[in-house]
Amino acid sequence: MILRKHPLRLIGYVWSAPTTIAALIAFLIPMWGLGQLRPLRWHDGVWEWTIVPRSWMWNRYTKPGWAATTLGWCVFFSPGLEHDPSVAIHERRHVWQALWLGPLYFPLYVVLFVLYGGYRRNPMEVDAYDWEERLMRTRRR
Repeated sequence: MILRKHPLRLIGYVWSAPTTIAALIAFLIPMWGLGQLRPLRWHDGVWEWTIVPRSWMWNRYTKPGWAATTLGWCVFFSPGLEHDPSVAIHERRHVWQALWLGPLYFPLYVVLFVLYGGYRRNPMEVDAYDWEERLMRTRRR
């Protein structure tokens, strides 16, 4: 099991548990109950969910072009993108951020979003895109 090999990761899961539990209670489980999301699998330390095709959420999230969102150590993907390596790498970097920042993850993300003028300039997104680019470059070699 991955947590036995990496005891610090276990501490990260405990530290980020409040964020994940809040996301489950306030968003993921209700959206599952409404038929908008469904749990997919536990993969590489992340509980993956997928948006139900042709649902209301699919129309509002997937059709405009969103790929995935990280909520603690849960990630929900637009249908089919859970197998896209660049999306998975990007979102797993956000999971790593959540494991380090714990309950500070969401508030810090919002503050940086406002201070830096949006999504692409948010340092947490810049870090995730840099990480994605670096790992995808090493995969191509």
